[in-house]
Amino acid sequence: MVHYPNGTRERITGSAPNHINTKAAAEQAMRDHIERALHPERVPTRKETPTFKEWFKGRFWLEWVVGRKNKPTEVRSKNIIFDNHLEPRFGAMPLDEIDVGEIARFRAALVGAGLGEKRINNILVVLSKALRYANDCELITKVPKIGLFKVERPEFVAWDFEQYARLLATAKLEGEDWYTAVCLAGEAGLRVGEVKALRWREDVDMIAKTITVNQQTCNAETTTPKGRTRRTVPMTSALFEALKRMSVIREGFVVRNLDGSAKKDGDTDHAIARMCRRAGLPVRYWHTLRHAFGTHAALFGVNPWRLQAWLGHKRIDETMLYVHVAEAHVRELPEPIRAHLSEPDPDTRILKMLGARGKTAAKTAAGAISSVRESVA
Repeated sequence: MVHYPNGTRERITGSAPNHINTKAAAEQAMRDHIERALHPERVPTRKETPTFKEWFKGRFWLEWVVGRKNKPTEVRSKNIIFDNHLEPRFGAMPLDEIDVGEIARFRAALVGAGLGEKRINNILVVLSKALRYANDCELITKVPKIGLFKVERPEFVAWDFEQYARLLATAKLEGEDWYTAVCLAGEAGLRVGEVKALRWREDVDMIAKTITVNQQTCNAETTTPKGRTRRTVPMTSALFEALKRMSVIREGFVVRNLDGSAKKDGDTDHAIARMCRRAGLPVRYWHTLRHAFGTHAALFGVNPWRLQAWLGHKRIDETMLYVHVAEAHVRELPEPIRAHLSEPDPDTRILKMLGARGKTAAKTAAGAISSVRESVA
């Protein structure tokens, strides 16, 4: 019972904070409550909490997205997620009102809209980063639990030996530049953005027979490669011969337009789709060639850590996905590939086997060339 100076009384009830069930905690909570009742002027005023939109497009964007140099693709993804999902739901809501219940209802709405679990996780991760940084800046006292879906990563698709040989044969008819682009992706595992940004003088060493991946281009912006790590990949014989046959001055971009400018995203997408159709293959894009490189190297018995360096993965578990796919889809090696099994040096053996894949289906490749020529005629 609190007795005020004006003679009035007030009964105060409550419990210890955080449900600490001890006598000392209860007595301290009582003293704190009495102090607040008798001296309200000493209670600190509550800071104004910004809305989610003010925070996301304000300090979070400046200090997290810009300050940490998010890649253009990451910036674009965050903008799309905010505009389409986060702002309509949380834009006008103060940060401290976004609790577990609000997030659960938001997740349920995304499920009801028919979004896939992986897409929902991507949206919730962006929300989580914004709230966690708000907690770090002491704008909210705790971060509500997000609760991501447990999503099993789907097995990626890769061309088999015969399909890869057919695609190489078709690419030759598209011209030196597109054949080289296919070889860079399928013989060295480069991503399409890395293929577009590859330069003769800075990145290609025809003496050492190596490719150094220093940059990538996506959405007309050139940045560091994915993972922000430079890597060097040895050339297979097929890739070396493709580069050697190119009739261009070895300056500027390797794969480029007639005026020397870099290929655009639409150019590369249309080209690989066209080559797939002409080869009689399902339309799959450039990353399938990278998957073929990694899966075939794993099938040939490459050291996983060596493959990790070639592919530029940050974690070995990413590389092991290729090993698991190769183990699950064991194939008998064609004779042109098996001819190199006696090579004593393991890295040289793998490179020779990879370079021989274009010869694994000579009849099929010849048929592909014939059918393409007929379709062109």
